[in-house]
Amino acid sequence: MSLLSGRRVLITGISRGIGFETARLFLAHGAELVGTARDVARLESARRELDPEGGRLSVVAADLTDPDAPARIAAAVSDRWGALDVLFSNAAVQVDGAARGFVDGTRAAFEESLAVNLVAPYRLALALLPALERGVEPRIVHVSSGAGNLASMQSSGIASYRLSKFALNGFTMLLASELKDRVAVNAFDPGWVKTDLGGSHAPGHPSESAAGALALVSLPFAETGKFWKDGREIAF
Repeated sequence: MSLLSGRRVLITGISRGIGFETARLFLAHGAELVGTARDVARLESARRELDPEGGRLSVVAADLTDPDAPARIAAAVSDRWGALDVLFSNAAVQVDGAARGFVDGTRAAFEESLAVNLVAPYRLALALLPALERGVEPRIVHVSSGAGNLASMQSSGIASYRLSKFALNGFTMLLASELKDRVAVNAFDPGWVKTDLGGSHAPGHPSESAAGALALVSLPFAETGKFWKDGREIAF
């Protein structure tokens, strides 16, 4: 049996990079998907490539910072399945200059980083909680970053991005405690890979991140409130 046979999964940021490769791998392992992205044309192109025969991947064009986006996505999930097994919250931005801290950075970068990387996953998780609680061993995965772990808070550069992922890790831990035995909630470090966010000089490929994502969602349901990379627990 495939690892994700019949599992109902929502992936945000599905049109490229880590989201796209994770969708490809999850489909190969039997999952049924709903995917979201902001760019309508790119989203439709991804849908055609990932699910050429149709029926296993449906898509919702949405900017996750829009106030009505979580409700629209939750409605799409409810209409298709009535329940959800996995929320893979992947969409993110890195809009700091490479060497920018808070002092020489911009307020716009700070606010966009928190809006996309923290507030949007928070709102989406709460909007989808009723569907998740109707799912089978339901899980939330927040795609975080090694740049947002505690040790990295001593580093310079990409300050707004680091803070947003550090805060996302905190949200993951708090939500995992609150939902213990109801929904497993974990953070995921996809590694530094070649994406629009990671850049062309990154050493890894998004397919490697997808393999780590598959390992995480295949863990026992009791694993919650932790940070994972490549199938192994790492330190927050």
